[in-house]
Amino acid sequence: MRRLGIVIFLFFLAAVLVLLFLKDRFPLREEEVEGSEYEVVRYFPFSSPAGLEGWDRKLLGQKKTEYLVAEHEGLNCLKAISEDSASALYYKQPLSHERDPFVSWDWKAEEFPELGSEEDLQDKEVFDFAAQVYVVFHARFFLNMKAIQYVWCREIPVGRSAVSPYTENVRIMVLQSGPSEIWKHERRDLKKDYLELFGEELTVDVEAVSVMTDSDSTDSSASAYYKDITLGYTGGVEHVIESSGGSQRRLELPSLPRIPLLRKRER
Repeated sequence: MRRLGIVIFLFFLAAVLVLLFLKDRFPLREEEVEGSEYEVVRYFPFSSPAGLEGWDRKLLGQKKTEYLVAEHEGLNCLKAISEDSASALYYKQPLSHERDPFVSWDWKAEEFPELGSEEDLQDKEVFDFAAQVYVVFHARFFLNMKAIQYVWCREIPVGRSAVSPYTENVRIMVLQSGPSEIWKHERRDLKKDYLELFGEELTVDVEAVSVMTDSDSTDSSASAYYKDITLGYTGGVEHVIESSGGSQRRLELPSLPRIPLLRKRER
């Protein structure tokens, strides 16, 4: 009996050491710390192929960008590979405008499109980006839907914003610029960004989130990594994590037949 007790104690000690090692190696994000003021509605770790369950593809050019669950630098992620292609992945997830919705994610641009000329947020001929995240907002008629397009540019300075050359309903915001050897973390206050970009208060719900890597306008190639995409509310006191895949309950979401705002090509 005494020997069994020693074995159990040693097993427990080993488990504690493993947990301490993992905590140092993979620290919790602010959103995930118990007691922090964030309510997580949906979280996508992309830890297995099932992590793409519920994500739909939207073809925007003549060729599809490849999206696959992968591992990069020992971390689970979504890898996007574009070869003269343009297509997006989007996920339908309502967030109430009556609260304080946020979206956060990590990303890393690997290969930038070969532009051939100066990068310009309003030039359709060079309108390709290594990494993009869209947040789409609800509208009664789909042609009236608005969206924020967060982009990682090759040379345009961080903080620059513009109206999309394809529609006034999409506003572009540059969050990163140039090559990076490390992952970059973003967390966006959607009410604040909406007010800044559209000049009015957010009065409609979030409808969907989308990622895209494209290179069709420049007939080149691009690639990037995305991970830990998180949707939720600032100021929450409980955490409701409902990632797709696995055994966790998946929300039944209303149908979203089209997201026309993502269309970018006119060939």
